[in-house]
Amino acid sequence: MTGPRILIIMSKTGGGHRSAALALQEALLQLAPQAQVTIADIFAHLPFPLSRLGELYEPLVQYSQGLWQLLWDLTQSPEKAERLIKVIAPLARPTLRELLREQCPDVVVSVYPLCVHALAQARRDLGLSIPQLTVVVDLVNIHPTWGCPTVDYCVVPTEPARQQVLRYGVPAERVRLLGLPVRLHFATCQREKKTLRSRLGLEPDLWTLLLMGGAEGVGPLFEVARGLDEADLPLQLLVVTGHNEKLRGEMAAASWRKGVHLFGFVEQVWELMGASDLLLTKAGPGTICEGLNAGLPILIIDALPGQEAGNADYVVSHGAGLLITSPQALAATLQELLVSERGRLEEIRGRARELANPQATVDTAQLILEQGGFQNSQTEV
Repeated sequence: MTGPRILIIMSKTGGGHRSAALALQEALLQLAPQAQVTIADIFAHLPFPLSRLGELYEPLVQYSQGLWQLLWDLTQSPEKAERLIKVIAPLARPTLRELLREQCPDVVVSVYPLCVHALAQARRDLGLSIPQLTVVVDLVNIHPTWGCPTVDYCVVPTEPARQQVLRYGVPAERVRLLGLPVRLHFATCQREKKTLRSRLGLEPDLWTLLLMGGAEGVGPLFEVARGLDEADLPLQLLVVTGHNEKLRGEMAAASWRKGVHLFGFVEQVWELMGASDLLLTKAGPGTICEGLNAGLPILIIDALPGQEAGNADYVVSHGAGLLITSPQALAATLQELLVSERGRLEEIRGRARELANPQATVDTAQLILEQGGFQNSQTEV
């Protein structure tokens, strides 16, 4: 029996869109091994020089967050976003039409906002009646380009996100609050803590802190790591610099007093989370949800202006983590959590597990399969 053909459109701008696409692909194939799931990077399929536009994201968020915020603010209202769509859609529609012709999908999914409307237009251009789903991968601050009224379903991760896409014109009956898709391994990785620590060459019984700055290695990672290294704290530190090779080189050349373990871009980041006791990160939505599913208390040190601005409040208001305002405050907070207020740490860990939604990926994959004409009674993985 031939399974449904599913096309997922994403972008490598940041790691979150790609991670969500991979999570959905994994769950779809686990639920329906006979399915054909294709992931397409929209920028990789555009003609030169448009194909290079996605590469601007990384230096922009690393070196000019003020400009990024300006771009966000200039397109934040639905009216301004509509003007942006009128510019982008004609550029993306030919590529999306070609992808639809080439893949002949039974259902198409977008996890990237800037092509949602263009995809709907390309589908109409070809006279296709295949279902189109949008999977929103931002937690709280949702850009208006996510809100396309003609999609069959719009999957959102939180209630604030649901309220925003409703305001952007998506009919209520087409909005599903299912959570943010992350890889299935995150929900089980902590069960293998001892094994993972041994594999990574870590001290087996020492508090372990995972420090991340997203796929781009954004934020004051060096300064934070240096402050932790100089503080008298009973912990070992894992630092993920992502694609930021300059930062990784600088940190590798530095001298460290304690156990500081450096990593570049990590595909199987659940292994690092499984080996850790706390997560220290910028407020990226994917990383936050991965950490929650792994049952890690989350300490937030930075946030990208725009789409990440409300994520820290979301975590803190649910008691699943803390906002850290400076390296000095971080050292004091860790001293409390690891030494004098261990009960508070366990309370935060419990709230993180309550806020987690490990079923989100499977539920979203199930909805996609149903739209593609495939019925499967398995709802848990």
